[in-house]
Amino acid sequence: MKHRVAATVLTSLLCLAAAQTTPAPAPPATPPTGPGSYGGTVSGVDLMDVDFMFIGAHPDDDGGVSATFARYALDQGYKGTVITLTGGEGGGNATGTETGRALGLIREEEERRSLAMLGIDSPHFLGLTDFYFTLSAEETEKKWGGQAFVCDVIRLVRLRRPEVLVTMWPGPGTHGQHQMAARAATLAYNYAGDSTYCPELKKEGIAPFTPLKLYYYPPSADAATLAVPTDDVSRTARVRYADLKNIAQYNYRTQGWDTFSSLPAKTANPETFMLVASRVATPERETSLLDGVFVAGTASPTGFQFSARPKAYEIGAAQPSDVTVTFTNTSKEKLDALQLRLTGPAGWTVTGPSAARPLAPGETVSTTFRVTAPAGTAADRFALTASYTAKLGAQAISGRTLTYVRPVPAVVATFTPTFDIAGYQAFARETGTDWVIGNQATRLPLVIGQVTPVKVTVTNRGSAPASGQVNLTLPAGLTVRDAPRYTLNPGQSQELTVNVEVSPAALPAGRQSALLPVTLNTGDYKDTAGAYLLPSLTIPRVSTPPKIDGDLSDLSAGAGGSIGPADLWWRTKPDNDADASASFKLAYDEQFLYVGLSVKDELVACNIAPDDVKAQLRSDAIGVTVDPTGASRDTSTTLMAAAFPCTTAGFGARGFRDADANQGVMEETAPGMQVASRKTDAGYDIEFRLPWAAMPTQPKAGQTIGLNLVMYDGDTKDARPGANISQSGIAWAAFSWGGKQALPYLWPRITLGQ
Repeated sequence: MKHRVAATVLTSLLCLAAAQTTPAPAPPATPPTGPGSYGGTVSGVDLMDVDFMFIGAHPDDDGGVSATFARYALDQGYKGTVITLTGGEGGGNATGTETGRALGLIREEEERRSLAMLGIDSPHFLGLTDFYFTLSAEETEKKWGGQAFVCDVIRLVRLRRPEVLVTMWPGPGTHGQHQMAARAATLAYNYAGDSTYCPELKKEGIAPFTPLKLYYYPPSADAATLAVPTDDVSRTARVRYADLKNIAQYNYRTQGWDTFSSLPAKTANPETFMLVASRVATPERETSLLDGVFVAGTASPTGFQFSARPKAYEIGAAQPSDVTVTFTNTSKEKLDALQLRLTGPAGWTVTGPSAARPLAPGETVSTTFRVTAPAGTAADRFALTASYTAKLGAQAISGRTLTYVRPVPAVVATFTPTFDIAGYQAFARETGTDWVIGNQATRLPLVIGQVTPVKVTVTNRGSAPASGQVNLTLPAGLTVRDAPRYTLNPGQSQELTVNVEVSPAALPAGRQSALLPVTLNTGDYKDTAGAYLLPSLTIPRVSTPPKIDGDLSDLSAGAGGSIGPADLWWRTKPDNDADASASFKLAYDEQFLYVGLSVKDELVACNIAPDDVKAQLRSDAIGVTVDPTGASRDTSTTLMAAAFPCTTAGFGARGFRDADANQGVMEETAPGMQVASRKTDAGYDIEFRLPWAAMPTQPKAGQTIGLNLVMYDGDTKDARPGANISQSGIAWAAFSWGGKQALPYLWPRITLGQ
């Protein structure tokens, strides 16, 4: 094992110390030479060598592996490291006013101190820009200058030589920078061992290196393939791993983690991982990230690379498809009677050669098997088991690994995915990780009270012409107008339009928006999408502008609505309307958009200092997000306005922009913007005047734009100035963390009345 090198070096140093009191032996006539040797010392690359690596976007992203890494580094003698792509300077600051690069430097130090407690003493920060919060991988890639940063990650993988890579979830539904960090880790797993990838690194004299396992943070509990306990005691730290994790994460004070990192830890949940790819045999039930790499099974020694990969994840039912199984003898011993096998579920047919053969050290053998799923097999993910048997001297050895395929019928109809899901699907196919997507539902933004065209793609994979009709199974309140028919030749695809009408009756009680399942059927094949029901309004053009003074009476002619506890998207549901709710009015004129809210809030927190006006999520605040085109893909082409109703200086609103391309106080980022608030018996009233001129584009009368209203609530009495007391978030269009205020295509639709 590589981690034993450290013990060998330590022994050498101890021997050197002892030699200071005894006569030194005569030096050898010829200095040792060769790999790993430089004048009798270990090489610089050997000093870099680690066994496992986490790749994330921000300091603290490794929180999900803290206890596991401590187990391996502190107590089992393995070495690990962390690559953090940014300094986290785009996040909030719960302890002071530092922002930008100054905050990034603080967060990097927090990370170093936390990791040191876990036994990780040499993390890396790539210095990419942590800009405003985004859910867009595409925007992240653009801000980071394309794919160049991937080679920066691969440089470190080749230098540090980790056999095990752990990273985040690479698909939609999480932070865009998390997605790109995970995609870089996936590319590093695939290509760090390929000398033709990132060819510019050759000039630095770095040798290619091939990692052996890749894990993601699982997207859901049922996707996890490994759970590592945290409720047992670290023999080095002498506390439970869960407690050690909390102690380490207490360092993340700028993110407010010190407020909930208790000792002892209130919970000791296992840390979970999803094995995405492996080049080594793995047991049926893993107990360690290191299984098959450093931890050998009863009859499965380490020292061999073993993998299986289908030609395509989606295969035609009743149509043969190829799966290649590859074995490399990376040991120093010859193998005899090596046999490779592939088995599928009951009823499946697998054919291919299985003759036994010897395999010399360093030799690779690949065998292609042909797999056929029976006609009528459900279009689900199925595991195929690749296995080997051989003799290592007199010892019989064996191992197994899994790969996955999804049989589909001849005719398949799917919802045309949104651009972000389509982008991830393409990446997953290119990297051979499409099996982890599962049946990820695309998103269908549907406007309440309107007819929305929905695109559907029908493909004929069969050998005969096909025709028929697509059918949608819809929840109550949604109807289809004239389901279209298709006629397809073999191998042909056709995009159809299905018009879906949404009635207000589709909304659950108390909700202004909703996420409901929609199913598309062609024969026995089904595809599922999430229908995001969006509210809409036509707002009036006013001839007399309202005065921005916190008195909402002069906005009474505006179009209105309300939000309440049922419109939850963030954390804890408010107790009742008195705890958190609001009614609102909207109007506009040629120069400005006007927004007024009458907010109910039993405890209005005023813990933000006047010179610390940013990051509305921290305390009581109102956000107004405007997409002036109604077609933005991310928040870089929007205006994300917000205001605190009061500060530590007293009641009186302070406005700013956050999470768009021009963040900062309103005087600097949105000249002409005004905000005002008044304390009321039930909470507060607050007004916004948002200049069209401050927006990336200026809409005209009759156009439809995107606009969402978000209320943040924190009910901490006497909260420390600047503290993050976020407790609840409700919104006019309110969805889960993966579909909230950073996805403009899921904002309500506002038409500017003539």
